[in-house]
Amino acid sequence: MRHSKTASYLRLLIANTLAMLSPFIVSLILAIAPGVIAQNTTNTTSLIEELIVAPDHVGRVADLPKDSEFVFDFLKPPAASVVQGAAGHLVLASVAAFPALVGNGVALLAGFLGPCGMNTPHTHPRATEFLYLVTGTLQNGMITETGSRFVVNNITAGQGMLLPQGSIHFQFNDNCEPVQFVSALNSEDPGTLLAAQGLFGLPAAIVAATLGEIGVEEVASLAEMECLTRCGISVGPGAQPTNEQVPRVSGNTLPSESVSASTTTAKSTAKAEVTNQSRDLLGGLASDDESEQPVVLGDISYNSEKGSGDHAALTALVILVMAMGSGYISLAVLFYVRRNKAAKAHGRGPAWATSEAMETAALTSPLEKYGKDEESYRFAGKSS
Repeated sequence: MRHSKTASYLRLLIANTLAMLSPFIVSLILAIAPGVIAQNTTNTTSLIEELIVAPDHVGRVADLPKDSEFVFDFLKPPAASVVQGAAGHLVLASVAAFPALVGNGVALLAGFLGPCGMNTPHTHPRATEFLYLVTGTLQNGMITETGSRFVVNNITAGQGMLLPQGSIHFQFNDNCEPVQFVSALNSEDPGTLLAAQGLFGLPAAIVAATLGEIGVEEVASLAEMECLTRCGISVGPGAQPTNEQVPRVSGNTLPSESVSASTTTAKSTAKAEVTNQSRDLLGGLASDDESEQPVVLGDISYNSEKGSGDHAALTALVILVMAMGSGYISLAVLFYVRRNKAAKAHGRGPAWATSEAMETAALTSPLEKYGKDEESYRFAGKSS
């Protein structure tokens, strides 16, 4: 009996301790995690700075003491090197995520496009790209400068295409099977400028004039569903968020009437069930609300505005309440289990099944000891 009681009290003590410490553990994790991310970022930046100022190649190799620092895993890449979209993702091994590239003048990109996926028109301001297709069939189009002709090729696995530095180019998987490609770039920091997203980041009046007075809201309703229909893919409005938009500032803010018109158009588009041309790898049009633009780290999206602080605090509060509640529930369960076991051992039935007669006896009858246990007593009622 004593051993059973000791074990019960020990379980209660452990459960109570965990219930009390759980909120503190959760708070500690929430407090440490941003610091760990910031520390990793700081370490990478410091390493890049050391490699840049190294006097020669021997010095750069000495700054990378681990052999593994010369290896980049495209299947398990660091979050900073991944661009995630609605129909696939890109993994770029550039100097920002792979410091060993410092001074070597090269970067490598791996692309994974799903059915009807598109790597939207963009340029690399500091690098020429040589794309090699690993699987499937891929449409590549480019314009090198004003006045030059449009060049487009449908390449198959084993073929490659040259995309000169500064050219506006795109990749489109006009098929119902995923494709993979690899691109070599002759700069450790090639850079990327998204053509459409960059254009729509300019003042609304400039965009309208450039498009022949076609406004942002009209462009939002344009759609081509041939590939999506052919592959049986349904993509609703707003399903392709863009994570690399130009932030809205005082110089390129949209006028209030444009925002209203854009909202109205979006609603009418939803009613008509109009979808985008393809599941854009980098998303749709620029958001009209600067506060709604997220910052993406890998597959995880974070809001970069002040609302993110309130969201984090609310999340922490919910976790705290859930942890405390689970602790109290555990205590209650253990308490009732212990009482029921004690009641069965004394032959009294469940501890919660107290009858009126037992309550009356408890008030009128003395107690007598019936076992060796100091706490083993029973009612000393009159014998019949």
